[in-house]
Amino acid sequence: MKKVQKGNAAYIKNMNKKLVLGSIRANQPTSRVDISKRLNISKPTVSALVDQLIEEGWIYETGNGESTSVGGRKPVHLVFNPDFAYIVGVDIGGTNVVSGIANLDGEIRTYREFSTTDYKDQQLFKRIKADVQAMLEELSIDDDKVLGMGVGVPGITNCEKGVVVESPALQWRSFPIKDRLQELFSFPIYIDNDVNINVLGEHWKGAGSRHSNLIYVAIGTGVGSGILLNGQLYRGSNYSAGEIGYMVTDRQHAANYHPVYEGYGFLESVAGGSSIGTQVSKLLGKPVSAKEAFQLYQQGNKQVGPIIDTAIENLAIAIANYASLFDPEIIILGGGVTNSYPVFEQKLKGIIKRFTPQYCEVVPTTFGKEAGIIGAVALFLKENDLILDI
Repeated sequence: MKKVQKGNAAYIKNMNKKLVLGSIRANQPTSRVDISKRLNISKPTVSALVDQLIEEGWIYETGNGESTSVGGRKPVHLVFNPDFAYIVGVDIGGTNVVSGIANLDGEIRTYREFSTTDYKDQQLFKRIKADVQAMLEELSIDDDKVLGMGVGVPGITNCEKGVVVESPALQWRSFPIKDRLQELFSFPIYIDNDVNINVLGEHWKGAGSRHSNLIYVAIGTGVGSGILLNGQLYRGSNYSAGEIGYMVTDRQHAANYHPVYEGYGFLESVAGGSSIGTQVSKLLGKPVSAKEAFQLYQQGNKQVGPIIDTAIENLAIAIANYASLFDPEIIILGGGVTNSYPVFEQKLKGIIKRFTPQYCEVVPTTFGKEAGIIGAVALFLKENDLILDI
């Protein structure tokens, strides 16, 4: 990155401060001299900015480096302080709500989880408030050490207004989620679609950390995706980019298509976890989860086979279309259904390879329950006008 050459003095100072802090994070332990050389910023300017960062608590000095070949004073090492402050990450899913406290390096210190269906509307937010307060007390973190909160929600979300436009999984429409949360929390809050925060988390700390063009596909209660192009989240003109669940992957069956739940699209009505569980339950005449359906499939159950095969085929065609349209470096699969990934991996990849001009790497997420928390923290760091960049 180059030193900013234009703008007023305060803007330039803030940008240079970001550059210095970023250089320390990326190259720690490092010295003032090394930062000056790396950024082509004068030594006095770097020294003044470093002193300010130390005073504020963003960084600290540690030990001494090696002396130079010609002798002289040893440089002091500078290290980023990830525990300078903390961020709350919340992932509100159709099945569970997971919340956690993470430091500035995305290390989760503690987390909580509860069933979404046990709480409705305001009671849901009061439970989140109680969980956050309990976690802060557990970690002995004062409120002034919390920078803010990132929140992921299933469904189309206007992140500028903090309004959930439509969320079939939560039965929300034009729901002012940010206002509801802001009634309970005094710090800044940022809201986005759950798969958007997941793709940010994968890019920051997950399987997509070495890539600038990636797609995250969540196959859970429904099916959704987040798109990162040239390192930037792509939301679309109406915040609905990545709604892969609405993709039509079978023209013949689409003629008689009926959503498995109101508001669900064609693909998630065929390949989503709820759809698979519902179809198999009706077939067998007893409650069966998607996980249990895949277990039966693996065991060679001939009744369940056609339902799972159809789901995998439609999902693979959708992913192949994505790969052809966006040419990503990697596609990452997440969500509850991917717990059964080894069962359908070869069939899925075979279909994708057949229908794409150039094969794209497809891998399962390396995250577990912490995925949404890390993604929500990444959202906050991306959206908040802090000195800190990720």
